Amino acid sequence: MLISLIGAAALVALLERIPRLQLRHQAFFRSFFVSDVFYLLTGFVVGGAISIAYVTRGLQFFGDVLALPRLAGLALPLWIVVILALLALDAGNYAALYCLHRFPILWELHKVHHSSPTLDWLATFRFHIAEQVLRRLLAPLLLMLLGFPLKAVIIAGAVLLAWGILNHANLRLNFEVLEAVLITPRLHRIHHLNNSSMNNLGTIFAFWDKLRGTLDRTKYAEDLELGNGEPNYPQNWLRQFFKPLPVPRLRRN
Repeated sequence: MLISLIGAAALVALLERIPRLQLRHQAFFRSFFVSDVFYLLTGFVVGGAISIAYVTRGLQFFGDVLALPRLAGLALPLWIVVILALLALDAGNYAALYCLHRFPILWELHKVHHSSPTLDWLATFRFHIAEQVLRRLLAPLLLMLLGFPLKAVIIAGAVLLAWGILNHANLRLNFEVLEAVLITPRLHRIHHLNNSSMNNLGTIFAFWDKLRGTLDRTKYAEDLELGNGEPNYPQNWLRQFFKPLPVPRLRRN
């Protein structure tokens, strides 16, 4: 998974340096670059390793302790199992993201991700650590319950992450022909608009939004404002860490 992270990030970052491919003009070392690198290192490099360990233990628990039927025991080709794992993981991510947008206390955490005023490869990784924990606990539950082989889980996770990086890319890409099936960079950019964050919640597949009637394929202007609706929201890592946390109020006598 780490190799796919490095490869996908490097490729997209390189393509973003080609002026004719850029959606918006943006320097490589843009504002708060260092803060977002810290998110990358803590949330996805360290967090990814912990997540694999968690899924491994979860697969063992549901199989060995609870003795649930295991999909890993079926003689299916790996490519079919990977597709099924990708569907299960995307559905889990969708459920987690729905909760993050639906419940105010969780939305305060997710505001950190939506605080990016522009999108690029690095903005993919801006997530509050508490949201990272929640998503990594919830998203792989179906994978563990159904007993997917670990190899398929790792491949599916790598594909999901690579697609997520592409969806945040500052690239002028036209994938509209795929939008009936897949969440494309354009559709995910709509999700990051101030007034559209409840739409296009999927990471890879558009099925879940179609079922809920939240698939937004409107053609918006490319220069519309992105963000979480709070223009003065802090942009550095430390202030964003404390921003969603409840502030204790002093009692008045």
